[in-house]
Amino acid sequence: MTIKTKKKAIWMGIITLLSVTLLAACGGSSDSSSGSSTESSSATKKDTLYIGLTNAPGGFNPANSTDTSGQWILRMLYPTLLDQPESLTFKGNLADSFETTDNQTFTIKLRSGAKWSDDKPITAEDVAYSLNLIANPDVETSFGVNISSLKGVKDAGKLDDGTTEISGVKVVDDSTLTLTTKTPVDPNYLKEMIGFNIYIVPKHIVEKEDLKNLSSSTFATAPTVSGSLYKFVKYEKDSYVQLEANPSYYKGEAKLKNVYLKIVNGTSLVTELESGGVDMAAGGGIGVIPVSDIDTLKKNSNLTFKSYPGFATQFMFINNDDFDAKVRLAMTYAIDREAIVKQLFRGNAEVLPTSYTSASKYYDKDLKAIPHDVAKAKALIKESGFDTSKEIELTVPTGNKAREQSANLIQQNLEEAGFKVKQVSFDFVTALTNVRTGKYQLGLIGIPLTSDPDQTYLWSKSGTTNLSRVNDPKLEELIAQGKASTNMDDRKKIYDEIQAYWKEQAYAVGLYADYQYKVQSKNLDGGIKEFWVGSLYDMQDWTKK
Repeated sequence: MTIKTKKKAIWMGIITLLSVTLLAACGGSSDSSSGSSTESSSATKKDTLYIGLTNAPGGFNPANSTDTSGQWILRMLYPTLLDQPESLTFKGNLADSFETTDNQTFTIKLRSGAKWSDDKPITAEDVAYSLNLIANPDVETSFGVNISSLKGVKDAGKLDDGTTEISGVKVVDDSTLTLTTKTPVDPNYLKEMIGFNIYIVPKHIVEKEDLKNLSSSTFATAPTVSGSLYKFVKYEKDSYVQLEANPSYYKGEAKLKNVYLKIVNGTSLVTELESGGVDMAAGGGIGVIPVSDIDTLKKNSNLTFKSYPGFATQFMFINNDDFDAKVRLAMTYAIDREAIVKQLFRGNAEVLPTSYTSASKYYDKDLKAIPHDVAKAKALIKESGFDTSKEIELTVPTGNKAREQSANLIQQNLEEAGFKVKQVSFDFVTALTNVRTGKYQLGLIGIPLTSDPDQTYLWSKSGTTNLSRVNDPKLEELIAQGKASTNMDDRKKIYDEIQAYWKEQAYAVGLYADYQYKVQSKNLDGGIKEFWVGSLYDMQDWTKK
């Protein structure tokens, strides 16, 4: 069999498998076929919302949440200072105002009358405590980079040595506090990183916990007090999450009094949508529709179906400790990313030129992706002097069928260029742990990106998600310039330069960003928006016919 014939055969096999669930972002789909073991009767109840998830949440810890599903549910339970209904467009949530005159000291005033679900007031002390919780060296957190610009914390977001509180956070009174950054920053940067992405926690609850073991506490696994739209009721593992409306919510009690987030596989999600068993798919890479069922759902007269580019991405992370820039570039040239998008997603995805998607306002549309070029890949391997007799391990998390299928093509492409590749598979948590700790060579991992272009967390030596183990002084300098610039036009120029340099250095292979789908019953007035991560800002007003 020729290489060309072999490749065609492999593609035919892949296409045959497209009836399985596709999953984006940072997890895998559950094998559970139904989440119907709730106390609810049917999805026709007008005061109850049924949402289909293909990703189970990793937990409910607002100080340490790395999975998209968990983060989305946390928005229903805990307040944030700001909403972001559209990318980089902010409005008050818990904060009534978030202002600065010098781009370095920000004054935040909270809305009056805000309460936790146990009727305790939500105050500036709660906000300050939430930030200091993240900075506490004893607390495991995924949000260190979010507060790293504040005066009084290190680059990783932990307290300066010998201090017990962030010096850049000052409580003025019960409804006012100030945040001071080390240097002036773009206001949108702070609004995104802290205003929108930090969950405010109840100080009077959390301060009673053992902070070294916060992730295993009742607070993080079955929270009793909330401050956002809903209160936690129950989590039946890998089956459903049950929430009920918080009557103390400061925007007004939600019209839909109950929410059941059913955890199902992709095929079952389609069945539930068609039968009315769920009102909407969660979208955003956590409620994923199989590509093979898209046309069917589009034609269903009872459903609304829309698609658009999103911020969820898939990378092949490359351990930069093991491979230099020429080898990394060779790998990029070797992989036929256009074929992945065409064959696995039927065109419903985009190739990533670097680490930004076309949904980002900072995306450089003039920067083209490195093309599939086996001859160029072979030439770079020869120039690098890389020993192709050494076997390379490709880490593949299980559960995301599209990712598993793409791994087969990636392996074949790399071998055509001359590399010797072996796939090693683990469950998602184990795979991510191995990649995060550097115990890997190549790894397929999904990452949800932020609206703000700063990606310190991904590509800086101090980044909390620096999976590629990047340590590049020039990139560090560019990242610092991007963070220090205080307006969008200037930042855009810097991030264009960062993207060009990133492409040249190939710290990872940006594989694809699959499109986000909005699929929901026409009986639902509300639902997810084009900017998925910010779509819950008006959830209290959603209704069902």
